[in-house]
Amino acid sequence: MLQRSYRVEFETDLKTKQVTAKLPTLNHTADFGDTAEKALANLRKLATGLIEVLLEEGKQIPPSDKTEKGRVFLSL
Repeated sequence: MLQRSYRVEFETDLKTKQVTAKLPTLNHTADFGDTAEKALANLRKLATGLIEVLLEEGKQIPPSDKTEKGRVFLSL
């Protein structure tokens, strides 16, 4: 099974307080939630679906990001 880890970037909307989580390496795939945990859970579902589509279409899956201490990574 394919195993990858991608760096996650978080941003909070100052007006709505919604948290956005995005994966720059996966074409800036992003999702949001009321908390960072919910945004990350939503992002995991979205990114998993994207990778499934890329595999079905025979397209290349981006390699894992280089790990960095103090950063959040999403493993798929």
